[in-house]
Amino acid sequence: TPCASFSCAQLLRFLELLRLPRPASSPAGMYAALIHAVALLPQSRPAVKQFAAPVGRRELVSGAAAAAALLLEKPASAAAPQFFETEGGVKYFDLEVGKCGTFNVACVPQAGDLIKLKYKAYLPSGQMFDSSEGPGRKPIAAKFKKQPILNPGVEEALATMKEGGKRVIQVPPAMAYGDKGIKIETKDGGSEYLVPPNAKLQYELELLSVAAPPP
Repeated sequence: TPCASFSCAQLLRFLELLRLPRPASSPAGMYAALIHAVALLPQSRPAVKQFAAPVGRRELVSGAAAAAALLLEKPASAAAPQFFETEGGVKYFDLEVGKCGTFNVACVPQAGDLIKLKYKAYLPSGQMFDSSEGPGRKPIAAKFKKQPILNPGVEEALATMKEGGKRVIQVPPAMAYGDKGIKIETKDGGSEYLVPPNAKLQYELELLSVAAPPP
């Protein structure tokens, strides 16, 4: 739960400063509060650059709350993360910036590179709807920009990550599943939405490895 890595009292204080409602004490309630805080990131800006306008207390505090709660054993006193936005409108901040080894020529993914990715995916409510972890699950292994990787928003965020990096992103509907969402069949023969239409989705990404394709 979020409180496993971040003081619940501190989280509640952040939410109080933001004038956000007190969340339910369940893990889903805590995650919903964190996702709400991430949703307060500055609105659309042109591409792939750090926000030029000064970041106010609201953005700083909400970013600090989300970062501290999502990164295990990250000191609560760490500096607030820097927010960025891609050309397609994917907002993100780095929990941990990856590193390029001296002999690693494929540190940042390029088309055709072989990548391995861990991820967790959340609805706007904070409910997790997909993950590479758990029974029978494993990290995604794919050729970057040659094979689909979750959705276009995730792929766009990966394009500026370094091997070993960890990143929290918010994907707008147009870069995820749009007005169709994702519908699944239920056991009684009916159907329900796994991802509702026009949903902004949040992901935790960890780029485990990047390798140039064999010659």
